[in-house]
Amino acid sequence: MITDNRVVNLPLEVPIIDVHSFHAFSQAIILTRKDKSLPWIVTNYIHIFGVPHFDKGNFIHLATSSHFHSLPYTYVSKLHTDQLRSWFTDSIELFVDCLNKQQYLAIALDEFYIPGMHAYLKYHLVHHVLVHGYDWDQRLFRIAGFFGDPPVFTTNRTLSFELFQEALAHAGPVTQRASQTLEIIQFPYQALNTPIFEFDIKLIIRSLEEHLLSKPVTERNPKRIDFWFGLRAYDLLIQFLELERDSDKPIIHMKALQTLVNHKKLMIERMKYLFANYYMTDDRFIAMAEQVLRKTMIVHQLCVKQRIVQDPRNIARAIHGIEELKAYEKDFLEQLLDHLENAN
Repeated sequence: MITDNRVVNLPLEVPIIDVHSFHAFSQAIILTRKDKSLPWIVTNYIHIFGVPHFDKGNFIHLATSSHFHSLPYTYVSKLHTDQLRSWFTDSIELFVDCLNKQQYLAIALDEFYIPGMHAYLKYHLVHHVLVHGYDWDQRLFRIAGFFGDPPVFTTNRTLSFELFQEALAHAGPVTQRASQTLEIIQFPYQALNTPIFEFDIKLIIRSLEEHLLSKPVTERNPKRIDFWFGLRAYDLLIQFLELERDSDKPIIHMKALQTLVNHKKLMIERMKYLFANYYMTDDRFIAMAEQVLRKTMIVHQLCVKQRIVQDPRNIARAIHGIEELKAYEKDFLEQLLDHLENAN
């Protein structure tokens, strides 16, 4: 197959949530059309939850599903990688054909074969990448994923067709079903079977209240009933910091802290959206959300410092910072909810 296009590079935006692959990939795509995506994004990503008794340290998560089939105005086709390998003698042709149709592709590959990734030529690690373009003459794909050390979400990196085939051939098997699936994403797309979204300020008010009161989001996933939701997640973070202090070694994965930072960045975007669209008439809540982010960043930086120089004083300051953050965020949410309920 020879295509009419020699070079395709589908657009991507900088995601607000960039700490997990599915959040980063989905937002990078749908933020290319903010008119369709921002109402959904600011209505979601309100809830966080903590997983108690989790020994890997990455225990704070966003409760919003960012899988492609959950996104509004998005059509997703799925193909198991076993089928991909058996049905297509040359998967490069399939990928090029999809990109020509303005379709993004998400797939798990072996990072051992991907230059710039942390595992490159060091060890085998299956992880997701997002393919968003190609250059037929140079025989390479354009991919987005987590590059560097520590890994940071980056777009427009190159991967030769040859290394792509190696990374695909050695990717698996893995236990998660999602990691064994090629997803072909088209956005924006609207049809009878495509999710749509209508903005509802009452849903935001209810979700903010649930976050404030640490209520479980049981209607979305009843299995999460034992998790620690909303502001209570800070109590779990303090428990993990006390574990670090007593064990004299790092336990908390920095993803947990980065998730909190991402959560606060989106809180600021939510305040700006509500103010710009007249659901909120007092812009002081934007400044208060920015202060919540600053307090979160202080805790994050203290935990980074603890990894460089282990000192119990860093832990003590971080715990004090979390207590201040929780109290300030509680006051911010209470004032915000009073304002939104009166204005709407």
